[in-house]
Amino acid sequence: MESIGRRRRSGQGWALAPGGRGETERSDAARNRRRVISAARTLFEEKGVTRVTMEEIARAAGVGKGTLYRRFPNKGLLCEALLDEPTRRLQAEILVSLGDPDRGALEKLRDFLSRLVFFTEENLDLLYGGYDTLRGAERVAHYGHPSYGWMRWTILGLLREAVRDGDLAKDADPEYLADALLAPLNVDLYYHQRRMLGLSPERIAVGLSSMV
Repeated sequence: MESIGRRRRSGQGWALAPGGRGETERSDAARNRRRVISAARTLFEEKGVTRVTMEEIARAAGVGKGTLYRRFPNKGLLCEALLDEPTRRLQAEILVSLGDPDRGALEKLRDFLSRLVFFTEENLDLLYGGYDTLRGAERVAHYGHPSYGWMRWTILGLLREAVRDGDLAKDADPEYLADALLAPLNVDLYYHQRRMLGLSPERIAVGLSSMV
């Protein structure tokens, strides 16, 4: 779930602001944004994210390249815009799961990690396609992104709760473990395990849960 855009705080986690430019848009800008996103979705589904160029998206959307790049400077931001709705659904589902009073912290953590695996599976082309073009500092910037922070803080809170409840050793290091448990969901590693090694998402989910 790594992406490099700017977001605003909403009532249920993090939600995309329109192009990272504030809460309001001119009508023509909003129309162009919708056309670009629609064209990108269609082309990504037809050809695959990594095979589509920004020039093709601009042409299919009927906008100039300057208009496209002002709103979406790279393909990763377009992928992020398309991930906004499924991310909102995931967050809503997880809020319900975390509120279950009948499950302990470690059970909630295993469920959370499993949901992240299947979210990654369902959206792998967008996650990998948006990340694949990044280089250098951009490639590690996702660790400072709100979406990563949300995942890390959720895991960290559950680990600390497990320590308090005695379900995890008192000398455990939740700060380290929070990142360590997310490491297998790095999109490069997940892509390699799925597409190169042929591991099933179920096997990955079970393996990740066994680390808790």
